[in-house]
Amino acid sequence: MTDHDHVHEEPGPRAQEKLGETSEPGHPQPEAAEVESARLLANQARDALEAQGLQEDEIRALADEYVALDLGEDLDEFMDWAMTRGRRERGTG
Repeated sequence: MTDHDHVHEEPGPRAQEKLGETSEPGHPQPEAAEVESARLLANQARDALEAQGLQEDEIRALADEYVALDLGEDLDEFMDWAMTRGRRERGTG
C-alpha cells in the first residue's frame, strides 16, 4: 500500500460532467484540453506498465479515464492507479 492509495478513492469534482452520450458508457473521456495530458501520462508510463502486463490500448484508455476523472497528472500516482484498475478490469486483482 502506498501513501497515494487514498487519493484515487473518489473521482475529482469535474468527473461527472465528462460522462455523456459520446463517452463510452461508464468511462469518462478527457475534454479536448486534457487529451494531451492523458497522452503524456500514457507515454511516460508505457514501458513500466507494459512490463506489468498491460497492453498499449489499455494504457491509453486508462490514462484518458484517469485524467477525465480529475484524479491528477502525477506519473507515480497514475501508474499505481492504472495497475490497480487494470487488474480489476481483467478480474485479476
